[in-house]
Amino acid sequence: MTPSHETRPIHSMSSARRGRREGKALRCARLLALAAAVLALLAGQRRAEAAPEAHVLRIDPRASTVDGSPVLTTVLEVVQNKRLSDLTRNCAALTGNANLDCVADAIEQPSALYSSFDFPDKNAILSVTVDGTDLPAKFESKARWGDSAGQPGVGTAWLILIDAASSMGNRFDEAKAVASAFVNAMQPNDIVDVMFFNDRGVVEDSKWVSNKQAAAQAIAGVARTYPTQGRTRPLFTIIKNAATDAFKELGNAGQGVQVPMHQAMVVLSNGSAGADPSSTAAASNLLRDYLTKGRFPENNDVLPKTPVPVISIWFPSQLVEEFTANAREFMEGMANTEIGGFFSVVRDGQQRRAANIVNAIRTRFNKMHIVKWRVSCVAPSITQTFKLAFINTDPPIAGDATFQNVPVGIDPTAWPLDVDRDATDRAAKKTPIYPGGTVKIFGNFCWGGNAQRAEIYMVPKNQAAPQSLQGGNLEDAKKAQRTLIEGGMRGKAVSAGDSVVEFELPDTDKFLVGKGDQMTARLIIYDNQARRTSAVTADKILTLKAKEAPLPYLLIGGVTFGGVVIVLLLVSIFRGGGKRRGGTVAAAPPRPIVAGSGPPPPYAPAPPPPGDFGYGGGPMMGAPMGGASRATLSGPAGIFTVHPGAEVRAGRDGASCLIALSEPRVSGTHASVKLEAGQLFVRDENSNNGTYVNGQRIAAAVWTLVPPGASLRFGPVEFSVRLE
Repeated sequence: MTPSHETRPIHSMSSARRGRREGKALRCARLLALAAAVLALLAGQRRAEAAPEAHVLRIDPRASTVDGSPVLTTVLEVVQNKRLSDLTRNCAALTGNANLDCVADAIEQPSALYSSFDFPDKNAILSVTVDGTDLPAKFESKARWGDSAGQPGVGTAWLILIDAASSMGNRFDEAKAVASAFVNAMQPNDIVDVMFFNDRGVVEDSKWVSNKQAAAQAIAGVARTYPTQGRTRPLFTIIKNAATDAFKELGNAGQGVQVPMHQAMVVLSNGSAGADPSSTAAASNLLRDYLTKGRFPENNDVLPKTPVPVISIWFPSQLVEEFTANAREFMEGMANTEIGGFFSVVRDGQQRRAANIVNAIRTRFNKMHIVKWRVSCVAPSITQTFKLAFINTDPPIAGDATFQNVPVGIDPTAWPLDVDRDATDRAAKKTPIYPGGTVKIFGNFCWGGNAQRAEIYMVPKNQAAPQSLQGGNLEDAKKAQRTLIEGGMRGKAVSAGDSVVEFELPDTDKFLVGKGDQMTARLIIYDNQARRTSAVTADKILTLKAKEAPLPYLLIGGVTFGGVVIVLLLVSIFRGGGKRRGGTVAAAPPRPIVAGSGPPPPYAPAPPPPGDFGYGGGPMMGAPMGGASRATLSGPAGIFTVHPGAEVRAGRDGASCLIALSEPRVSGTHASVKLEAGQLFVRDENSNNGTYVNGQRIAAAVWTLVPPGASLRFGPVEFSVRLE
């Protein structure tokens, strides 16, 4: 009885208590219930013994550099592996060539070594560990490998090792024939590296090529074996070094070829090592574990983890009996069948088996799954930890936790922020953004509500974004980020949560593109702690519907009203005041002196005559006597406006500083600025790195005049001053 290949949730079963019944019916019911329980237990044990396993064969982050979304692609399989001994039990009574043929026939049957299962996406959890917490990714899509052969990256990097030692004899041509069968079966995105080795190491190497003809020529180019170098050879070391040299060239970026998402190694040899102590059956298990671990070389902890299935094909040769047994055990022990490896035997004149071998391997690979996940948060380090687990499946599926603290090719500073483009776009279409207004950005953010981490940069209308990052390395993404951020049009986060952040936009129309209903604005979101941005390429950059800033109707109404009042007052003065017939203007009565107050100080301005302007005499509260009505500070850190009547602080403390600066060399409260009597003043608040006006450091705790057009610098952060 084999387990079902479909996954389904486990449903808990309960039985209602029934009242006591007497007689034969009750006894029958109990017997039936007991029998059902025993059968269920036996079935449960059977399922537990045959539980399938999931194996992650690749975690590929390259999709995120193509479409600008934080999408991770995984290559994995869900299989129930079968024991080789169970398959070859019937061959135990046979000897010699009959035994070898029996083993090969059994192994080469379709799905002989495994049963494939569908990927249960509704029961699967892929988590990434960030700051000690396992954060779940969001399932995006799945597809079978065989159904996706035409998709970019869906291919296998085949390393084919051919034994060209003289001990192969006439088996050498048969090994080349099997190698040619693998090359002829290459898919559009496959690449191959053909190596020949003798008694001491690799003697011919085609390097990685994507062309079948070039690979076939490399196989045909070696016409005969190489002379022997002695009675022993370090076969373990030869194969390990060849695998290390070939696969360390791949990583996540190819050397002249587009690297596919999967990899495999084919070893075609007689397994002869003579009496070499390092090339034993036990050593082959070490070699299998080395390839399964997928680090080349294994002691380099910054290399990506890329598990490699090993296809080991044994070509028996005329050897001393004990050497023949060791050769078979060595070749059989290399095959890591749990992740798609394979072992078979090709005797003299049986190169016809090549088609069956290639078909068996290709069939298993075609049943692998390509599963994509949306990963919003990643650890701020080169190494990442991913875990794949399953819940409520029948039969239970064992997950994969082998990707622990390993690099997978993610540059955390170039991993895109997870912006919900659709929700953000809908909000902007409903309420277009404009200079000086606000914008809400929706998504799944990792700043935990810390508004100091969230920044927005508006892209100037004449600044071009990169067309594509595809084909480049991850450094291109970081360069694009810096180029756009250097534009300097920075907004300010008003509030920030894990699912939405609101920004106040800079008050300039330089980021508006187009006219009328076609007007848009481009922007990027930046996490200044994780140093990650939203998409930056021309086709993926966040582009929202925009409009020109609305007219300040309240201000216009106030100014208009004030003008009307002044006109009416002037008319009243000319009608009722002015020169009288005596030729003099009536003097205002003297200002009363309050007892004990003494005369007004000599520097106090004389009070204006009543009725000049305002209500009740004197200038209106807060209105400047002359000069500027506001000051604007512009720089790479943003644009800030200072109005009369309030002191504005600048520094890193966002809770108390309206001019919030994230530069670490700026103090918490670095300086204060104010607009008084139409002029701008600055006071350094005993900062560590000083405040500068036109390059000159000012004294601390003293208000200092900032001339119009001057440069004002807080530590290393510089602004230009404009008075309006």
